[in-house]
Amino acid sequence: MPKLKINRDELIDALTVRFEITEDGWYLDTETGKVLLNSDAADDLPEDIEDNPRYLPIEPIESDESYRIMEDFIATVKDAKAAARLGRAIEGRKPFRRFKDALLDFPALREAWFEFEGAAHARLAEAWCEASGIDVEWV
Repeated sequence: MPKLKINRDELIDALTVRFEITEDGWYLDTETGKVLLNSDAADDLPEDIEDNPRYLPIEPIESDESYRIMEDFIATVKDAKAAARLGRAIEGRKPFRRFKDALLDFPALREAWFEFEGAAHARLAEAWCEASGIDVEWV
């Protein structure tokens, strides 16, 4: 079976972005490799997207997985002061917002975070394809 060409960034978006406006979320067209957002605003979706096995639902990762990625990043930070600040930021309410705010005080770490997070998300996309039985070629 040939590899399915999938846009990695689009799949990562489907795995990491939650929209309150959608009831049915994201799907992968297993024939074309297109990532589709099923929403009321989408006019060009197939009518049978929810029933046709050609369209594989993509469940976004849970927030605890995103939280774990932040924890894993903090464990790599060598500057003890920065690591402690980031660790405190993810405790309590609104950890994602507070983490991003804390990174503003550490511009080099902020760039490192984006690279770390991107690599973690790429691994999640690979794992999702593998678990879904998809032999992927990223485009």
